[in-house]
Amino acid sequence: MRNGTQIMVAGIGSPHGDDQAGWEMAREMERRKFAHVSVKLARTPADLLDWIDPGMDLLICDACQGAGEPGSIHQWEWPCGQLDEIRWSGTHQMSLTGVLALAEQLGRLPQHVRIWAIELHSNHSGESLSAVVQAGVFSAVEAMCEDISNTVRQGEIEHA
Repeated sequence: MRNGTQIMVAGIGSPHGDDQAGWEMAREMERRKFAHVSVKLARTPADLLDWIDPGMDLLICDACQGAGEPGSIHQWEWPCGQLDEIRWSGTHQMSLTGVLALAEQLGRLPQHVRIWAIELHSNHSGESLSAVVQAGVFSAVEAMCEDISNTVRQGEIEHA
C-alpha cells in the first residue's frame, strides 16, 4: 500500500457457501480496526463504481476459480493480464476486470489496486464456508494485516 493514504477494503460475495469468502475477508479486516481502513461489502464488482475514490488505495477481496487448489490464496496487483484467465465467484453481470478497466477509463481508478482471492472449494449454496476456504480466509487476512502492518512500521499509516 502507499504512503499515508486511506485504504478501502472491498469484499465481493454473497451469503451463500464459499462465495462468502470475499465478504468474510473484508469483515475480518474490519474487526482488526486499522485506522485509515474502511470496509465495504459488494454483491457484484459493479458496486465498486459507486464507492471507489482515486485518492484511496483499493484492496479487493473475492473468491475465484481456476487459480489453484481449493482454499489457496492468490494476490495480484492491477493491472495484471493473468486476471483475465480467472473465473470469479458468483454470477457477476460485469467482470471484476471489466469494472476495473471501466473505472480506469473514467479516471476513477485508484493508483494502487491489490486483489486478494481465495480459491473456491465448491459452488454449494449452503449457509457456511467450506473448512478449506475458511482456513484460506484466515490465512489471507493474516497476510493482508502483515502487509498493512509493514506499512505502519514504516510510519506510513497508523493502527487504531
